[in-house]
Amino acid sequence: MADSLPGGIMSREAVLVVIIVGILLALGIVMLFSASAVTSERSARFADPYHFLKKQLVWSAVAAAGFLVAMRVPTRWWERGRWPLLAASVVLLCLVFVPGIGATINGARRWLKAGGFFMQPSEVAKLALAVFLCAHAAADPERVRSFWRGFAPMMGATLLVCGLVVVEPDIGTAAFIGVSGVVAMVVAGVRWAHLVPTCAFGAAAAAVLIFVRMDHFWRRLDDWWRGTGYQLNQSLIALGAGGWFGDGLGRGTQKLHYLPEVHSDFIYAVLGEEMGFVGTCGVLLLFAALGAVGWRIARRASTPFGFLLAFMVTFTIILQAAINVAVVTGVIPTKGIPLPFFSFGGSSLCLTMAGMGMLVRIANEGKRDGAIDDCLIDDWRQVRQPSIA
Repeated sequence: MADSLPGGIMSREAVLVVIIVGILLALGIVMLFSASAVTSERSARFADPYHFLKKQLVWSAVAAAGFLVAMRVPTRWWERGRWPLLAASVVLLCLVFVPGIGATINGARRWLKAGGFFMQPSEVAKLALAVFLCAHAAADPERVRSFWRGFAPMMGATLLVCGLVVVEPDIGTAAFIGVSGVVAMVVAGVRWAHLVPTCAFGAAAAAVLIFVRMDHFWRRLDDWWRGTGYQLNQSLIALGAGGWFGDGLGRGTQKLHYLPEVHSDFIYAVLGEEMGFVGTCGVLLLFAALGAVGWRIARRASTPFGFLLAFMVTFTIILQAAINVAVVTGVIPTKGIPLPFFSFGGSSLCLTMAGMGMLVRIANEGKRDGAIDDCLIDDWRQVRQPSIA
């Protein structure tokens, strides 16, 4: 099994990932500037039309460096470092509650502050947990079928991370991490007899918690159901105003203090108003292409860990994009899930790009002879298949 392509040549799938990610990142920077320029210029706090653009460019440079580093790190290093990575993410999640270190914004303690920049530990936890679950499952496929040696550590790590995120509070991100963790366990081959009762109990406990403590969740749900939410209505107005081809880049009006969170969670609405139905569909096609290439990389991975990690990195990016688009179009209730590569925020961008770097590395370590599975993958699948059936 080769460690990488000879002479440092990138595989075809890796090149496709780089191209798609490059296009998405470039489009994201353009749309961020268009969405934020007027509001940041008129803001008494910033008074600078380039405020968000300059910060995002800095984060983009850091994210590009993270992409290059992740692309060069052998996947076996991530596999061996799963426990330190998980521990580090848990420590970061705990630090948000420490006065002077964690920052409170809109009543939530979700950020660590350093200078003029903020870092969201839950974004680190998404990737660290994915690495842990994939590595734990791939290390011993027989162990995954055991409750105490396989399922319990995986579910315990998922619940620990979700619990810390819930306390911040951030129900949307916690639910996203929980769903991703369950998908990882299903793909890894845990027994349904272990998974289903645990998930049912967890869902019931979450419902009780939301009912007792999260009044704002029910208000959002009621607004969505009745169609009375201001933010959603403004988003739909923006999308409808764009028509087929949009009003033109920079010419949208909903971003002019009408649509809240216009440079972050609802940037897709600005895209729809300024680039129209064709532009929004083009972005969706880019994400679909990224998903197809990611699945191909997973199928051609040369190790079980490579297969699982490539699948999870691809799945989380596509799921996140799908949730954001569903929120902006009113398919599901409003919740703060950023659009990858587009929404303002360094933590999400850096960790997304790191995941893409891992995906490129897996592609370069994968099969080069056109076969889908090697002997190692075959042996692993023969062990795990009965536990899924």
